[in-house]
Amino acid sequence: MKFLETGRLLKKTEFCPGLWSIWTLSPNIALHAQPGQFVQVRTSDSFTPLLRRPLSIARVDGETLELVWRVVGEGTKLLAESPFETPLDLLGPLGNPFTIPFDLYQALLVGGGIGLPPLVFLFEHLQALKIPTTLLLGAKDENAIPLSPDDPLLPQVKIILESSNSYRQGLVTELVTDFINENSSSNSLKKTALYACGPWGMIRALQRLVPQDGFRIAEVSVEQQMGCGIGVCQGCAVRAEGGVTPYRLTCVDGPVFPLFSVELPNAE
Repeated sequence: MKFLETGRLLKKTEFCPGLWSIWTLSPNIALHAQPGQFVQVRTSDSFTPLLRRPLSIARVDGETLELVWRVVGEGTKLLAESPFETPLDLLGPLGNPFTIPFDLYQALLVGGGIGLPPLVFLFEHLQALKIPTTLLLGAKDENAIPLSPDDPLLPQVKIILESSNSYRQGLVTELVTDFINENSSSNSLKKTALYACGPWGMIRALQRLVPQDGFRIAEVSVEQQMGCGIGVCQGCAVRAEGGVTPYRLTCVDGPVFPLFSVELPNAE
């Protein structure tokens, strides 16, 4: 069920230059949202910009929800400039959520940069279900970590950065390799879910690294530009198995897909 709802901006935080979080009062969307879903946000009362912006739902707390994004254009810039108590025109929750099998032993969540927010929602949901969960984050540097320095979740995230003096240096796939090696001998991977969200390069690396039948389930939330968010404009198509054509729409068929069903752009 989706709602066109006028939210109210309650809190706004800039983690680091260009990386923002807001909490908005949105009772209907918050009540029905599931990890992996997103909202379409109208960022201006005028026709500039014309289209809404898709933002993943990062957290839900009662009747409020958190949205996290990086400023990349006029729409996201306007949203960052919105003052407190601003009415926000929201459409959601949209898309298909992550699949959570009933018999999971544990879960591995792999985030790349701004792909972390939907996994935060999933992490907290899995914790509530008492499923042991490991959350990994790979990013460029400290300024690309989409969490506030005082966020209580931060110490629970295993972070690896391409450039850093404070964290392990490298790529998040190195942490995935460590996890696989630690769990392969006990055969626990067969009862482990892998969930990922991040740039195409990270997804391609996971497809090469992860054994296709190694995990109980392996899903990825893809990042794709959208127009309408409800399947009308056909602007967010990706090549993926499972539909009547070689293409599926990120907004209504996704954004969550089986990891190995997605054909990545410019794949080698």
